[in-house]
Amino acid sequence: MADYMTKTNAVPAIAASWARCERVYNLKRNAAQPILRLQSSEVAPRQEAMIDRTGGKQGIFRQLATLAANAGNCLIVTDRDGILVRLESKDAGEDWNGIALGSVWDERIAGTNGVSMALAEGRDFTVRGKDHFYSQLKPFACCSVPLRDAANEIIGVANLSSIDTGNPTDFLFAQQLLRAAASRIQQTLFEKKFTDQCIVSVAAHGRRDLIKGAELIAVDENGIILGATSQAHSLAGYETHAHLTGLSFEDAFGAEMPNIDHVPGRVLSVRRDQGPMLDLWSRAPLQDNRAVVGWRPVTMPVRHQRQQPTLKDFAIGSPALREICDRAKATLDHGLPILIEGETGTGKSALITALLGNAFNTVTVDCAALDASDENRDYVRSLIEQARIAVALDGAMPQKTALVFDNVDEMPPFAQAALRNILDETGKAHSTFDANMVIVTTCRRPLKDVVEERTFRDDLYYMLSGAAFILPPLRHRDARPLAKCMAQRLAGKQVTLTQDATDEISNYGWPGNVRELQSVLRQALIQGDGTQITRLDLALATSSPVSTPCIAMRPSPYNEEQTLLDALNGARWNVSKAARTLGIGRATIHRKMKAFGIARPI
Repeated sequence: MADYMTKTNAVPAIAASWARCERVYNLKRNAAQPILRLQSSEVAPRQEAMIDRTGGKQGIFRQLATLAANAGNCLIVTDRDGILVRLESKDAGEDWNGIALGSVWDERIAGTNGVSMALAEGRDFTVRGKDHFYSQLKPFACCSVPLRDAANEIIGVANLSSIDTGNPTDFLFAQQLLRAAASRIQQTLFEKKFTDQCIVSVAAHGRRDLIKGAELIAVDENGIILGATSQAHSLAGYETHAHLTGLSFEDAFGAEMPNIDHVPGRVLSVRRDQGPMLDLWSRAPLQDNRAVVGWRPVTMPVRHQRQQPTLKDFAIGSPALREICDRAKATLDHGLPILIEGETGTGKSALITALLGNAFNTVTVDCAALDASDENRDYVRSLIEQARIAVALDGAMPQKTALVFDNVDEMPPFAQAALRNILDETGKAHSTFDANMVIVTTCRRPLKDVVEERTFRDDLYYMLSGAAFILPPLRHRDARPLAKCMAQRLAGKQVTLTQDATDEISNYGWPGNVRELQSVLRQALIQGDGTQITRLDLALATSSPVSTPCIAMRPSPYNEEQTLLDALNGARWNVSKAARTLGIGRATIHRKMKAFGIARPI
């Protein structure tokens, strides 16, 4: 095996395949015509069978073929036996550089190749030119992804073949494109198979993948899992798909089905005893008239449950904000890039959440947390490639996609260049940015000032600033109706604010804006009885003790560093919990800790 490891760049699976080719199949690397080709009459029924197994809709394959052709590549689709049943490229009919319709890519005949490795390993596989067993295939590289049905059985392989230029980054786009297509095909088949069952979407909380989307779980009326898409088991902490089927949804994912099913679209964020936090939401409710023993609404403790805020909620107390919301919604509907500026705590993230809701698969990048490391460069490059794919697969993905760049004024130069390129490329292809894919950026200060400081590209600024929205600070709004609405949302019930409390709220300057108001109200509810907030509750929540009783107690200025310390101490330095308390992301907390020189106690 050591000889093969040396020949094949130390990839164990490739080395094992080479060993089989020589020792078991007796193949010769320099064979003149190594690839067997079936007759048209033999291929036709396989083509029909493949169309049937993939759901009959071939639109996504046509999109893949167009993308492959534009890149000078070749799209190959094989059945589960490795027989090539679809081949499309820019200049070829049934042949591309000697690769032909009906070719047999079984390892026993075609040696080590991308299709056979994907079938044998049951996973995505890229075979470089040097890794092919046959010398005739050395000029080519092929990225292959298994296609699976609703039961997770492999039904074929999608492959993008290209000339191997020796640059590994050439394969990034092909890999991500094929994964997105394979996932969409399986989800279409899954939804068709379980059309009469409740389907729950499951995704990792704080997703970093723009096009991956959620895994699907089919659950019967008794809360038992009937099936799941290919990677759902890994989210639940199981090694294989087989471990998941037959379990109760509660045991697998930590939430009873009625909590999800009775409020379709609501996102529940839960964490099992071990494992990452997951976002769960039902795709469609079970029929209310089903008489099922034990099926009843249940209130169970869930770590976090959120109802998406609406644009109406966001604009309470501000006609200017209502106008901003209307214009931002129209801009979003046209797919144009959006820039949201405003002081810290004015609600930039809340506006984005209200605009996007659950209609978008959203990935948020905190630009302040990016540096020029190889890891961050690779991550940004991957996101940009995914953005291209999201645009290219318009209509083929289960959700629209949104890429949000927080604190864009702190975006490093390499990321600015990448973002500029994707905006420029898409702008040339469409009269407006594609509505299937939107890019949103936020900035705490005028981005134009950052351009004048020569730390932000002026060409990127002009691309982003066409639809810029400046959120007014809370001191320029009527904070009273917002405070009442926010207090009731925090308490989960009706809350009364006394006249002296609303006067205090109206007179205070709120340097920390909406975020400070939320913190003050949360503390006031704790200090009071939870149903009424008085001026004294507000003072107790925000003031330092005073030595002279006759001096009126007033809210102290908002201290961001102290607020952060209070949240971290209250969460026992659990950064995720502190982030949820403050309503900001973990990356933002880490950035602020670094800025203030805050270190976790030893």
